[in-house]
Amino acid sequence: MNPPSPSKCPRKVMVDDAKELERRWSDLPPELLSKIANCLGCFDLLRFRFVCKDWHFASLTASASVESSPGRKPCFLLHGESAENCILYSQVEKKKYMINIPELREATCLASNQGWLLLFQQGVIFFFCPFSGSRIDLPAFPQAGAEKEFSGHVGAFSSPPTSPDCTVAVICRKSEHRVEMNVLDRKSSEWTKHEYSHFRGYFRTIKCATCHDGVFYFIDDTHKVLTFSAGTGIWKIYRIVDSSEETEADSLPFVHMDKYFSASELKKKMELGDDVSIVTCAASLPGSRHEIIINNENIDAMEGAETQQQLKGIWIQPRFFQIPPEYTWSL
Repeated sequence: MNPPSPSKCPRKVMVDDAKELERRWSDLPPELLSKIANCLGCFDLLRFRFVCKDWHFASLTASASVESSPGRKPCFLLHGESAENCILYSQVEKKKYMINIPELREATCLASNQGWLLLFQQGVIFFFCPFSGSRIDLPAFPQAGAEKEFSGHVGAFSSPPTSPDCTVAVICRKSEHRVEMNVLDRKSSEWTKHEYSHFRGYFRTIKCATCHDGVFYFIDDTHKVLTFSAGTGIWKIYRIVDSSEETEADSLPFVHMDKYFSASELKKKMELGDDVSIVTCAASLPGSRHEIIINNENIDAMEGAETQQQLKGIWIQPRFFQIPPEYTWSL
């Protein structure tokens, strides 16, 4: 559904004195607007909110059942440093939408899971749902004020940030032999730092992260897996091998996909030029049997391009979450 503009679509009704009265779509009663909003999917609801103030207010009570079923292709959100004219591309509808998201201005996405983004922006770290505008600020991240962006940082969270058991982890490789991770849960007002440096060999660029049953998983570009138990504080290191090589090896509780953007040919589908380079954020998505983890990815501009646009991309599920205005992270 694509609602018409209230300024261009008058609605005509008959009144008791048989005179014709011209009314506008914005004059629909609030209870009817709320019922309409509750019947909309995520993209229609997003468009519904921007028609006028009355329609926006009516959508605040909407609880749309949106497109989050297992196996459904994620959307892709593309933005630059200015965050003006962000591109939201739906793989299901095969359409792109232009949208302004101030929260992405000079922002770095650390994690994407269940419709929520974990963002770092100008020294502040917070959760954000781009479809509803809901935001949850987190306590100050250690030394964040001294950094304009998190280069090399990767995040993961155990459950939606509105869940009382949500735990957040942000990891960074300090060297080939040492990683530093900061952890935060809903009962804490400060981040807790953990370090690991007992690698046999090297631990290289972290490609993705996720959390299962209280254990955080981090995978590098050489198929090493570093795990951390939030409950016990125990680190473990593994190596991913083909199942035919090791019959007694433990199985990963998720499937991870590499070069998903390139394989999906999104650069062509989104009609992006050869001068565009993109850095994507890793994401967690529901699968029919197992969770699917999309690795982060670097897509280079064509060699020899006179100018280059450096953009950032985020895989995201289309989910629409509303939270009270006074909602805070700490329980």
